[in-house]
Amino acid sequence: MDRFRFIKKPPIGGTEFRTSRIPGFYRLSVEQRLAFLARSFNLDDEQVSQLRNGNALRMKHAVNMVENAVGVFGLPLGLGLNFLVDGREYLVPMAIEEASIIAAASKAALIIRKGGGFRTRINDPVMIGQVQVLDLKKPQKAVEQIKNYKEEIIAQANLANPRMVQRGGGVFDIETRVLDGGEDVGEMLVVHLLFNVCEAMGANAVNYACEAVGSLIEKVTGGRVNLRILSNLADKRIARAEFTLPFEHLTTKEFTGEEVAHRLVEADRLAHVDPYRATTHNKGIFNGLCAAALALGQDWRAIEAGGHAYAARDGRYRGLTTYKISSGCLHGEIELPLQTGSVGGAVKAHPGVQILRAISGVENARQLAGLLSAVGLGQNFAALLALSTVGIQKGHMALHARSVAVSVGVPPNAVEEVTQEMIRRGEVKVTVAEDIYRRLQKRPKQVEEEDELPVETFAPGKIVLFGEHATVYNYPGIAAAINIGVKLKVTRDPDGPRFLHPHFKKVFSVPKSDQDIQLFSNAVDVALGIYDLRNEPIAIQIESELVPGMGLGSSAAFSTALCSALRQYKHLKRSKRWDSDFFDEVQSLEAIFHGHPSGMDAATILSEGVLWFRKGPPREFLPIQVPTPISGVICLVEPGARTIELVKKVANFREQKPKYVNGILEDIGNLTVDAGIALGTGDTYEIGKLMFRNHELLAKLGVSTPALDRAVELLLDNGAIGAKITGSGGGGAVIGLVEPGSQFDLMESLSHDFPMVLPFTLGALR
Repeated sequence: MDRFRFIKKPPIGGTEFRTSRIPGFYRLSVEQRLAFLARSFNLDDEQVSQLRNGNALRMKHAVNMVENAVGVFGLPLGLGLNFLVDGREYLVPMAIEEASIIAAASKAALIIRKGGGFRTRINDPVMIGQVQVLDLKKPQKAVEQIKNYKEEIIAQANLANPRMVQRGGGVFDIETRVLDGGEDVGEMLVVHLLFNVCEAMGANAVNYACEAVGSLIEKVTGGRVNLRILSNLADKRIARAEFTLPFEHLTTKEFTGEEVAHRLVEADRLAHVDPYRATTHNKGIFNGLCAAALALGQDWRAIEAGGHAYAARDGRYRGLTTYKISSGCLHGEIELPLQTGSVGGAVKAHPGVQILRAISGVENARQLAGLLSAVGLGQNFAALLALSTVGIQKGHMALHARSVAVSVGVPPNAVEEVTQEMIRRGEVKVTVAEDIYRRLQKRPKQVEEEDELPVETFAPGKIVLFGEHATVYNYPGIAAAINIGVKLKVTRDPDGPRFLHPHFKKVFSVPKSDQDIQLFSNAVDVALGIYDLRNEPIAIQIESELVPGMGLGSSAAFSTALCSALRQYKHLKRSKRWDSDFFDEVQSLEAIFHGHPSGMDAATILSEGVLWFRKGPPREFLPIQVPTPISGVICLVEPGARTIELVKKVANFREQKPKYVNGILEDIGNLTVDAGIALGTGDTYEIGKLMFRNHELLAKLGVSTPALDRAVELLLDNGAIGAKITGSGGGGAVIGLVEPGSQFDLMESLSHDFPMVLPFTLGALR
C-alpha cells in the first residue's frame, strides 16, 4: 500500500477520517509534498501553484482586506502531522517563521497519539459585548433597571443581527458589573451582552449589537454610554484539551518514563507560581496555536490577548496548562478561551485559507477550537519534554542549525551537511557554519559510482502528420517521432529524491506554463512510486528542445525518458524497443497530463519512427517504413490551447451540426489512408498535397487560428512541399515538408517570421 496515501477508515460521526501519520514526509522534496496534497485533496493546478509560490493572497484580494495596501507579506507555511483529536485525524497548516515549531508540534502529537490522542471539551460559542455606562448617581439602581428591561434590551440588540438570530444565535442574556474608575471617572456600570455567535468568530456581530442598545441603555439607566464593543476575554467560550500518556511512552535513554513524567510536572508547577516562567511557558503554547490560527484565517491576536488575560484571571499570571500523575500515566490539560470561526473574515476573503481549511479536515468552529487547543497543549508538551530532559538547546539544535546555515548563504544542496557538522561539533553559530561551508567548497567533488550514476536518457518528440481530431472518433491517424526531444539525467543527491526545475525551450510566454511544470512534478512523484524510489537519494533534471503545449509530445517524451532512466537505475532492462510493460508505465505518467491518453504519442515515441494509429477497439499500432528520410521544419507560431479544450470544442460543434462535422471527419480519415500509402512509397509530393488538404479540413472544424493559417501560407510561399497544423490546434505549431537539401536554407529564411524554427527528419531515428 502506498504509505503516502490517506488510509480510509470506518466512518465516525458520519464522516470518514484519514491518517495524519505520514512517515518520512519531511524527507520528501517540496514538489513531492505538493503532489501528495494535490492527490489527497483533489487540489487543482492553480491551487497547488498558489501554495508553491505563496501567492494565494494577491493584491486584488489585499486591497479589499486592509487600507493603504502596498503589497502582500509572506510567511513559511508547513504542516503539523500526527494529530489525532477526539478520534479524528487532522493535518495542521501552520504559518510561522521559527524553525522548530512545526517539528515540535508533530513530534508531540506522534507521542500523544500512542496514548489515544487528544480529547477536547468545547463550550458553546458565547462572546461578550460590553457597554460602558457613566455619570450614574446610583449605579445599583441602574443595575436593577437593566434587569427590569432585560428582555427589551435583548430584543433591541438582536435587531442588529437578524440572520444570526435565524441561525439560532444572537444575544440571549445580560450580566452587569459595577466598577470603580477612580477619582477622575467614579463608579461605572458595565453591561455584558452574552451573544451566541454560532460558527462565526463574532466580533462584528457583537459590536453591532452593542451599538444597537446604547440609546436604550442610556434611557433605562439615566446614564451616559461611552464604549460599546466586544471583549476578547472570551471566558464564556472556553476550550479544553487533554491527553493521558502511560509512562512507557515517555522513556528515554537517560530517564525512565516515570522520571520524565515527574520532571514535566515539576516544570509545569514553576509556571503556576512564577510569572517570569509562566510568560515563556505560555509563549510556547501560542507559538503553535497562533501559527495554526493564522494559517486557518483566525484572529490570532484576539486569541493570544484573551489567553494571556485568562492566565491572570485570579490576579496572578500563571501557565495555561496543568500536568499531573495518576495511575502510572502522565495527564496533561490546557484550558483557555478560544474565539474561532468557520465563516466570515479571512476565512472567506483569503483564497489560501480556503485551501488550507480543506487540507486540515476541520469542518466547523467547534472542531477548530478543539484542534487549536490540542496544538497549543502539544506545543507546550514538546517544550517541557525537551527542557526537562535533554535541554532546549540540544532539542532545538538541529532545526536552529538549518536556519543558521541558510542565513550565511549555504546553498540548499549543502545545508544538511553543514547542519549535521555543526551539531556534531556542538556549536551552532554563524562563524562555525561559514567555516564548515568554506571547507566543503575546497573538498574534491565525489566521483559518482561507476556503472550506476549518472544515468542519462533521451526520448524524441513527435509530430502528428495526419488525422488530428478524427482519431477521437476512431478514424486513423499518422504520427512520427522526430530527432529532437528531451534529455533526462539522474544524479546522486543526499537531499533527494528531488525533481530539479526543468529547462525547456521558451520563446514566448506560454499561458499556464506553471501548471505544466506542476504536471511534470506530479509525474515524477508517480514514477518514483512505480519504481519504489521515493526514499532514494537522487535528483532528476531535464533539458528539453521541446516547448510544452505546442503539440510536439513533450509530456510523452518526458514520460518515456523518465521511465527509461529509472528502469536503468533499477537495472530493469528492456529486451526490445517495444515492451508492453514499459508502454503501460509511460501511459500511467501520460495520464497525469491528458487524463485518458489514446497512447498514440507514447507509441510513436517508443517506435522511434512513423506510426499508423487507430484507438479501436481493437487498438492499432502499425509502423510505416519510410523508404528514404524525409526532411521538414517545425514553426512555433503562438501559445496553444489545451488539447482537452479543443476536443470538447469539436464535440460541441458536432452536436450542433452532426452531418457537416461527420463529413469533415470522414474526409480526414480517407485522406489519412491515402497518406499512409504515400508515406510507404516515399511519394513526398503526394504527402505534401494531402497535408495541406488536411489543414483545410481542420480549419473547417474550427481548430485553426488566423496565425496558424498565415503560417501555413508562409511556408508554402517559401517553397514547402506541404504544410499543416500539428496537434490539436487553437495555436501551437505548424509543420512543413521541404525539398531535399533545402531544409536549413528554409529555416534561415523563416527565422525572422517565427519565434522558433526547428528541423526534423522522418526516419532519422531508425
